[in-house]
Amino acid sequence: MTFVGRDTELQYLQQYYDSQDSHILVAYGQKGVGKTALIKNFAKDKTCIYYMARSCSDREQRYQWAKELRNDKNKEDGDPYPEYEEIFERALQRQNGKKMIFIVDEFHCLIKGEASFFSRLNRFVQKSGAPLMVILCTSASGWVENSMVAKIGGEVTAIAGFLKVRELSLVKMQELYPSYSKDDCIQLYAALGGVPGLWKRTDQELSATDNIIHKMINKYSSLHGEMTVCLTEDLRETAVYNTILSTMAAGYNKLNDIYHHTDFSRAKISVYLKNLMEIDLVEKVGAGTYRISRPHVRFYFRFIYPCQSMLEELTPEQFYREIVEDAYPGFVREAFRKTNIV
Repeated sequence: MTFVGRDTELQYLQQYYDSQDSHILVAYGQKGVGKTALIKNFAKDKTCIYYMARSCSDREQRYQWAKELRNDKNKEDGDPYPEYEEIFERALQRQNGKKMIFIVDEFHCLIKGEASFFSRLNRFVQKSGAPLMVILCTSASGWVENSMVAKIGGEVTAIAGFLKVRELSLVKMQELYPSYSKDDCIQLYAALGGVPGLWKRTDQELSATDNIIHKMINKYSSLHGEMTVCLTEDLRETAVYNTILSTMAAGYNKLNDIYHHTDFSRAKISVYLKNLMEIDLVEKVGAGTYRISRPHVRFYFRFIYPCQSMLEELTPEQFYREIVEDAYPGFVREAFRKTNIV
């Protein structure tokens, strides 16, 4: 697939790479929006080290990172649980005289596991003696915007820049998927937004309607599973979150309306909304007013979640005709009103 729609982001990264100094950057955006693809495209002809952080203990993190860096020709490579400074040194050994790009994906897992990670990384970058470009990447957008500063404190001043990788516009999605008609793109954009990672799971030989039926309503499809995995991956007490999101999808978007519909306390709702905003599933759009920020989650809670029994009884085609078809034009209009998608 052609890499399009990210010229501004590539230019932003290039200006730091062209500098003679070392820099730490943070690149963030929701899962599937194309952060990793963007950064790997930028780094493809450059000296680069890439590490995908895990959600695990700090000791396991250091073990896995060191294992990835180990030279296959030298199995005896020191402590299998090295400190981060030693890991950074091992990575730097691969520098070949050119500026090295040091990419740490899902870096929030590292900082949540070891709060001192960032300060240790910063000290290493300042003392390395060689120009480095560190890109800390994460899909925890809400965490970056709402919680990261509190976690790393004054060290945040060491971050040279923040790059939020946003959804692609409708026009750009049409460029990426020319096989779809304009109307099909509009229909799919309302349900998937400008998230390339979701569009990759569609079938360009099918119409938008057939993709919705076979790729979103069909409970055995990967897109159907994606609509629920974002909750189970990051949150506990999914019963509470499901209740709040279902309430919002039904049109109760003000805090007071959510309170009356769910009978949860306002304090409890506020805490859970904050958690949903931290993982970029909900956004605040006004005083006491919220909305589901991801189109595919909005689609799930608008059509599928409240009709689970019928989903079991009907075929995906029947479900679409009875539950989705008549209401979908309104869903599309609402999506276009709420987002500047072109």
